[in-house]
This record gives sequence, structure tokens and C-alpha cells, in this order.
Amino acid sequence: MTATEPRRSWLGQSVLRNEDPRFLTGNAQYVDDIRMPGMLEAAMLRSPYAHAMIKKIDYSKALAMPGVHAIITGEDVVPLIEPAHGSTYPAGGDWYYIATDRARFVGEIIAIVAAEDRYIAEDAAEAIEVEYEELPVVFDPERATDPDQSILHPEAPGGNEVMDRVFEFGDVDAAFAEADVVVSERLVVHRHSSTPLEGLAAIASHDPIKGEYTMWVNMGNLGRFAIAARTLRVDQADVRLIVPDVGGSYGVKAWVHQRAVLMAILARKAGRPVKWMEDRLEHLAASHHGTGRTAWMELAAKRDGTILGMKMRTLDDQGAYCAVTEPHGPHLMMATITGPYRFRNLRVECHCVLTNKVPVASNRGYGRVQPVFAVERMVDRLARELNMDAAEIRVKNFIQPESYPYMTPSKALYDSGDPPALMRQLKGLMNYDDMRRQQAEARKQGRLLGIGLAMSVEGGGPTPWDVAEVFIGPDGRLMVQTPTLAQGQGHETTIAQIVGERFDVDPAKIHVTVQLDTRTMTYTNMSGTYASKFSSTGAPAVHGAAKKLADQIAELASDLLDAEPKELVFRDGKVTATVGPERSITLKELAAKVQSSPADFSPGLDLSMHATYYWTWPTLYNEQRGLRGMATFTVVAHGAFVEVDPDTGVVKILKYASSEDCGTILNPMIVDGQIQGGTINGIGWALTEKFVYDETGQLLTGTFMDYLLPRFSDIPPFDIGHVECATPFSPLGSKGVGEGGSIPPMGCISNAVEDAIYHLGGRIVDSHMPPELVLRAIQAGA
Repeated sequence: MTATEPRRSWLGQSVLRNEDPRFLTGNAQYVDDIRMPGMLEAAMLRSPYAHAMIKKIDYSKALAMPGVHAIITGEDVVPLIEPAHGSTYPAGGDWYYIATDRARFVGEIIAIVAAEDRYIAEDAAEAIEVEYEELPVVFDPERATDPDQSILHPEAPGGNEVMDRVFEFGDVDAAFAEADVVVSERLVVHRHSSTPLEGLAAIASHDPIKGEYTMWVNMGNLGRFAIAARTLRVDQADVRLIVPDVGGSYGVKAWVHQRAVLMAILARKAGRPVKWMEDRLEHLAASHHGTGRTAWMELAAKRDGTILGMKMRTLDDQGAYCAVTEPHGPHLMMATITGPYRFRNLRVECHCVLTNKVPVASNRGYGRVQPVFAVERMVDRLARELNMDAAEIRVKNFIQPESYPYMTPSKALYDSGDPPALMRQLKGLMNYDDMRRQQAEARKQGRLLGIGLAMSVEGGGPTPWDVAEVFIGPDGRLMVQTPTLAQGQGHETTIAQIVGERFDVDPAKIHVTVQLDTRTMTYTNMSGTYASKFSSTGAPAVHGAAKKLADQIAELASDLLDAEPKELVFRDGKVTATVGPERSITLKELAAKVQSSPADFSPGLDLSMHATYYWTWPTLYNEQRGLRGMATFTVVAHGAFVEVDPDTGVVKILKYASSEDCGTILNPMIVDGQIQGGTINGIGWALTEKFVYDETGQLLTGTFMDYLLPRFSDIPPFDIGHVECATPFSPLGSKGVGEGGSIPPMGCISNAVEDAIYHLGGRIVDSHMPPELVLRAIQAGA
């Protein structure tokens, strides 16, 4: 290829994923694949009670069993670590990741056994004798602060209430006084999870001479690595973290550092490395859940459908402890609380309470699933009150494309978007007008068809900075190291496309490492994969490193080709001069020259062929000094067409459509895969998945026989569209997409179900719609 021929474009193409061969052939390396000399395996004894004092623990019989090497309880852990605290500490008390004086939820860790294998460890755990004194259970979050309720953390101020805060923007009282109509409702969002294929996993070893730890953990958030070191009372340099391949997370594994800390204490006591792999029962019962919330909503509007203001009072069920940053949902939702709508008057009253249930924390769509469900339900209620079409009322209240960048009432700066275009595209994908015609015809036949819409704004990159290294090896091979800690999102492919675009090299020939070893790789404490941050932070860091290396290579090649750096271009693995006689040098030849004859280059040139780039988001703080909240903001529009069986309440989704603006699309195949996966998560939460507790705090849906994942036959036909509004603040123009698909479905499907049964008097107020609830709604309206 000559310098004048057009270059291939790798970005924006559905390049096949570089990482898939090792996953599909079983050659990936997960934590469970790692074997170490002398390694023990751990099993955990967990509380059978939701709330009980621990009077006595006797593990003498267990410790005497052949093959058992060490057992730890809260007595071992408390002297060695700093307890975790939530964001409103001292409210919520201390958390040592293991029960100390009392058990506060079913499944809480009481003791951990290290043995020659998992079978011995499990048998030994069963042999531990624990004397409990049962305490009253706090089950109902709406009664958690009543005077007759037991206090979960008696030493902490505030009792069972861990947050009581009001966020107010604009003039809410004036907006409601001006309104022609006000609609109100009490809405409930249930606890749920995302159930990654691989559970939490950790291996830890301890060097008693140096006082250092080594951990192999399927972690996705390096902020938790910093917390783990601090918890162990050592410097980060004294903890070597290795993150291998990870089998999905969806936010749940952000908290695996808790188990890693406990494995470190156990390994220290045993004097040998210890591995722990979470099984499915443990995951459902004792890993963090997505937040359950009750919301009391009021929406004020003019008769023409213009929304003037909103009041929201929320009550979050935090479970038994406040994880680090929790309560966090109320803060997260503030950035996008008004969604793609332009009303500016709102009051949000946030209450968070403790109950005897597993703690809540990040889950796909963290902090946005709950408010989007509530807001989108109310927009539909307002449309019905005003006899307006659901699409029409949304379009009337959208932020217009010319208003971007748009400052929200909460001082988040929406970077780019075009909500009206998304709605137009969505209606086209759904064939919306024809669906309305089909719905009317079906009602004449006694069939119940419903159409639901929902909008959301997905924030990407709450910690908008990251780092990447791009370098050329001695053989001329381009290589990338960046701590994005991919968990199935295709980072290796997208990164190779970014670098391939810069150097005009086939992405399949570029070696990318997105795993981590903190002793050998550059990282930041905010690196990782969470909150849809890769496109907002990791990708621009790679882009910057590639550009920096290209400039360095151009300087070296100009020395050999007798050309100015600006006269050189990259073509098909070569550096080629564009002025004068045609001449070029391959990257392989250049690397060999640097290795064998460094004296041939002019003094002072950088011969490292290695570039590190630290990306920071240029508008982290806006001109009003308000925190942006996120780096990018992706607007999403979903639509569902459903049929409800009037005799059984079974909901069947006939068609589902999504229109999404994630900025410039780097790899359409990967983006569509993320949207489909997220949407299936949301469909499962809406129709089949729910954590249910009884009044004694026992989890009733603790297996896949009860916590029902959507089956293949539950997944409807998908139509996906894109409106690309590039962010103006990033050189790639891309925005986050990993969570957007999961955020609207609960609101979208509930709107569709209510649309199907509204004429019968049926109302939907719960985000979970199993057949029995839908049937009761129909019968209640009859």
C-alpha cells in the first residue's frame, strides 16, 4: 500500500473479537484455574438466622479433622483489620466482613475453614458448633425506624436509619402551585441481581518475612484494591494484586475485596496460600443485591402536557450493613434524575434504613434502574390523565438537540444527545402506529395487547481518568497494557481497533493485555471496568498513548528516512514518506534498528518505543464549579409490545426495540451485544427475577429453581437502532454503553402491561410482574 492510497478504517467496524478463541476453547485463565504449591481451599460457615447474638463458637472438633489447617472467626479478624464504613458513618456502624458479636442476616459469614480441599473444608465447617440467641428480625423497611423495632447496630448513632437527606432544585412549591394537574403514586422496586457465570473468587498468600500479601482476585474496581490494603493496615505496595480473566460481573464483583481480605487473614494464620470460590447458593444468598426501593411520587404539569416539577420520596432497604460508598444510590441518581426531560424543579427526599437482609451495593444500572422505573411510570400516568399519547408527552418534554451540552438542575453536564431523534427512530423500529391499530383490533376480540415506552440517561465514567501503555516490542509487534480489567465486554478487540487505526495495522496482530499485575503494570486507583467507564476513560487513554507513541516513532523514522515527522504516515505496518522519492521502513525494521544500532539515531531521541498516557476528562468540573457526576451521558429509548393472558396473567413480550445514543460507535457488534445483554437483564428483573424474604429474614428465592432467570423462550425479537451524537469532550466521541440496556426495561415493560389492562381497571405499581401479580391487578380492577 502506498502513501497515497486510502487507508483502511478499523474503528466503527464489527471486527471479530480477538479474545473469543481462548474463551471458546477453554484456554482462558480464571482464578479457579490457578494452582499454587501448598495451596489450601476455604469453605465458610454461614448464619442460619437473620438476627442472633453469637454466644459461643467451638471449632475444636473441626480443627482436629484430618486435612484441616486453620479456622478463623471474628475474634481473629477484628484485631488485624480496619472495619469498613458506609458513606454516612458513624451511622450504620462497623463492618468486619465477618460476624463478630452477632449475625445480622441469613448467610453472614461466621467462620472460615482452610483445608486440603473444598470437601474437607465443607465437612469441617459443618462440624463447628455455634450457640446463638435469636433476636427480633427487622424485615419491613417501612417499619425499620419504629420504636418497637430491634436495632441492628446498637453502638451506632441514628438507630436503623442511615440516611435522611433532601435534594432540592428550582422552585418546587411554585411549580406545583402553577400546575393544572398533579398525578401521584406509591411505587415499589424489588431486590434483584445479575448473576454472573463466575462467582466471587479470591486466592491470598502471606509472606511473614516481608509482611506482604499476594492476591489473585476477579476484581473490577481498583478503588476496592486501595480499600483492601487500607483494611489490612498495609501500604498498597505491600499487596500484590493479580487480576486474571473474569467471567462477568455486572457490578457484583466490585465488592470481592471483602472476601480477599478475609482470605488474606486466613492465609496468614494457615501459613499457606488459600483459595475460595463462591458457589451459586452463596452468591444468591450472601453477595450484594440490587437495591429495593419504595418511592412516593408526584408529578406536576400544565394541561398541554408540559412537566413543571416533581416530588420524590424514596425509602431504600440497605440490608444489614452499609458497604463502602453506601448509601450511594441516592447520590448516583442525582446526576440523571430528570432523565432526558427539561423540567428543572424537583425535590428528592431520600431515606435509607437497615434491615436483616443481605447488604445492597452495585448492580448493573446501579442507582439508575430504580429512579427510571419511578419517573417513567409517572410520565405514563400523566399521559393517561391528560389523554395524551405516551410518545407525544415525552417528545413534548425532551431536551432539544441544540441545547447540548446541557446543564441539568443537579449540575450534571450532559455532553451530547438528541432525544427527539431517538424517539422517532424507536417508533419506526416498533412500527408504533400499526401497533396501536393492532391493539385496538385485539381488544375487540378480548385480547390484551399493550405498548410501553421508557427513556433513560446512562452516565458513564464517574471517575473520569485512566492510564494506558502502548509500545513496540523488539520484533516490531504493537502491544498494549491497560488496567481496564475486562469482564466480557470485548475490551481487547476495541483497544486493538483504536491502536490499529492509528498505525494502520490489523487489530488481530496487536497484543492487548487488560488483566492486571500491580507489580508490573501501570494503573490508577480508579482504573477498572465499572459504571460504563471504558468508552469514556479507558478508550481515550489508549488513544492518547497510541498518538504519543506514533509521534515518537515518527521522530525515529524521520531520522532514518530523511524526512520531517509531519511528512510521514503509517501504512500497513510501515512508516512511509509522503514527500520526495517513495521510501519507507517497517515497524519491525525500525524496532530491530533501535535494538541493534541505537548509535545510528540522533542524540536525544527517545528510543524506548514506549508511551504511557494518563487521560483526564476535560470537563470534570464545569464553569459553575458543579460536579459533572459522570464523564458521558448516553440517552436511551426502549419500547415493548406485550400480550397479557387475561386468565393467567402471563406476560409475553411480542417485540422489543431499543434506540441508543452511545456517541461514536467503535465496534457495532460489541455495542449491540452489550445492549442485548443489558436488556435481557432488565427483562428478567421485570418478569422472572426477584429476591423474596419471609418475615423471619429467610431468603425464599435462593436457588435457580426460585430465582428464575429468563429462558431463551422468554427473549423476544430485538430491533436495535443507533443515533450517534459524539461527545465533544473526547477525541473518539464515544460514550458508555455497558449498562444502558438494563436501565429502562422494568419501566418500559410495566408501562406496556398497564397499557394492556388499564381499560379493565388494572394498575401496575410494582417493578416485578409475575403472572399472579398481573392477574391480581386485573381482578382488582374488575
